[in-house]
Amino acid sequence: MKRLSIVAALLAFLSMVVMAGVFDWERAVSLYKQGQFRESIAEFKRVLSEYPDHSDSWKFIGLAYYQLQEYQPAIEPLEKAIALKRKEGRSDPDLYRAVGQAHLSLKSYEKALPWFEMLSRTQMNVAANFYMLGVTYSNLNRAEEAAEAFQKAVKLDPKDGDSWYFLGAQNFRNGKMTEAIAALRSGLAAEPKNVEMLGLLTESLLRQGAAETDERKAAALFDEAVRLSTTLRGMKEDAGALELQGRALLAVRKFMAAETALTKAYEATKQPSAALCFNLGFALAQTKAWTRSSEMLAAADKLNPGDVNTLYYLGFVYENMRRYAPALDAYTRAYEASGRSNDDLKASIERVTPQVRQPE
Repeated sequence: MKRLSIVAALLAFLSMVVMAGVFDWERAVSLYKQGQFRESIAEFKRVLSEYPDHSDSWKFIGLAYYQLQEYQPAIEPLEKAIALKRKEGRSDPDLYRAVGQAHLSLKSYEKALPWFEMLSRTQMNVAANFYMLGVTYSNLNRAEEAAEAFQKAVKLDPKDGDSWYFLGAQNFRNGKMTEAIAALRSGLAAEPKNVEMLGLLTESLLRQGAAETDERKAAALFDEAVRLSTTLRGMKEDAGALELQGRALLAVRKFMAAETALTKAYEATKQPSAALCFNLGFALAQTKAWTRSSEMLAAADKLNPGDVNTLYYLGFVYENMRRYAPALDAYTRAYEASGRSNDDLKASIERVTPQVRQPE
């Protein structure tokens, strides 16, 4: 009887230990779910002090660090959890994804890649896996593989705006404007208010239109660019949106409206680019605002010396102002920059040269 009492007491004691462990675990999980990540880490560590091979405690510690955006400390406990689960004959895709995303956040793309490749093989019906794989390939400059991964992502989830955007961006970087436009249009169908897609699609349309030899097709592309850039400006009227709209309006030869948008973009920009100065100068030249046009084109020439188009239009504007000496200088520099092979510039030089000797 005495022996049975001792055994019963021992079992009761062990039960209390187990219950204490369960209580610590439940409290740790509760803290995590409440977003108290730092406190949950401390509680999970107390669980591990009793059960050092408790894989889910290691998992939640890693996930808590990840939620705190402390990616480097997250990796070791996540990998520890993976190793323990493998010993138990279990796999946890959430862990693979978390480790991969931690490496991705640290820009350790080579280390992130195996995890996302594994996920794309083991969970072939999950769009997010191919999206993250595409992002990783893109950052490793593996363009074709990135595009293929994003294509698989949007096939699995046609409403995934992020994957459509990155697919469009990848095609844009690869110079595949037709494919970029198609992807970004699909992306906007899924997320009509995505400002990044609106901007990139407008840029793609402008580039495709500029390269199009069929005037009717080019006009349709430019009209769409105007419409989208106007929508974008309505959503965020910053310097970038204003400049994009101004360029689209230039493409459809609405010079006064383009000048208005580009002037606002110029005024909103702390350090205007040569391209912005040139486009504004060009728009002003079309409305015969010669003085302001010359100032903008001269600024563009200062920022990007030796650009043939800038120097040509600067010469054109000076010539219309009857400032023949600076016109001749601009034409001459443009001719030299063109490799002395541009017949229009040569004719301009010959036209202006006799005027230089006359009073301006």
